[in-house]
Amino acid sequence: MKQDAFETESETLLLVNPAANRGRAGRVGERVRVLLKDYGIPTRSVLSESVDGAREILKEAVGRHSRVIAVGGDGLVHHTIQEIAGTSIVLGIVPAGTGNDFATAIQLPTAIDEATDVALGDPTSVDVLKMLDSLQQVRFGATIATAGFSAAVNIRAERLRWPRGSSKYTVATLMELSRLPRYRVEMTIDGREVERTCLLIAIANTPFFGGGMKIAPEASASSGSMEVVLIHDTSAFTLLRVLPKTFSGSHVSHPAVEILRGREIQLEMSPLHAADSCELRADGESAGSLPQTITVVPGGLQIASATIADNSN
Repeated sequence: MKQDAFETESETLLLVNPAANRGRAGRVGERVRVLLKDYGIPTRSVLSESVDGAREILKEAVGRHSRVIAVGGDGLVHHTIQEIAGTSIVLGIVPAGTGNDFATAIQLPTAIDEATDVALGDPTSVDVLKMLDSLQQVRFGATIATAGFSAAVNIRAERLRWPRGSSKYTVATLMELSRLPRYRVEMTIDGREVERTCLLIAIANTPFFGGGMKIAPEASASSGSMEVVLIHDTSAFTLLRVLPKTFSGSHVSHPAVEILRGREIQLEMSPLHAADSCELRADGESAGSLPQTITVVPGGLQIASATIADNSN
């Protein structure tokens, strides 16, 4: 692709997490850097393995760069949008992480050259989740905010030294199934009060989490609303049967699954046993403790050449 295929703009920031996906993102990032150089795109290339380092770089980027290209997975996307959501900065994504659920949801290509070309394309406005805790701290989410069993699996997987890669989530799931804490969920969804006893809740801007689990098949980042998926209190055996169905989205017909929809959710959730804990996760990353208010910000993020399927109709 030639330079004149793109509009003239300020220097592009290429942000790479070289440790992502056991080093693959670093290799992909180098290929992207070479492509941008060949295209004649003015680029500042930055490698950052630390969250704090990446956030500082992005804070500096606001006002200096009109486009950020992130090479990595959902974690890098999550930390990137904390600084650029609500701004005019265009986010291009070259998927290279262990989990690429946001890239899958917006139908980005996986081939490096093609993904780079798309990352340089025109922007599309997509929705983001905005989370506000009791201390008035704000966090944004691109895919799904979740608490309960799903968050506990994520936390457990982060602590495992073995196995590496996506298989550690399978091990973490089996470990959490052996204890399976229950939670009391109290929500106000667009003014309507809802109370349930559940195993997990997933508040979805897009359909996927957990590396391809289609937990909210009707969710869309162009709908202006969120899908709220609840898995009610049930046995470990039943949950073990339901979870594999999430990869196809067929779990939604199970009686233990309930799906609601809203634009603003005030969420409070507590474990039924004091020994258990409850944390909100967004895009697989820590998003603080509950209670929180979660809202949709329509068009809150500018994504390069994103294709957003509206599954809500």
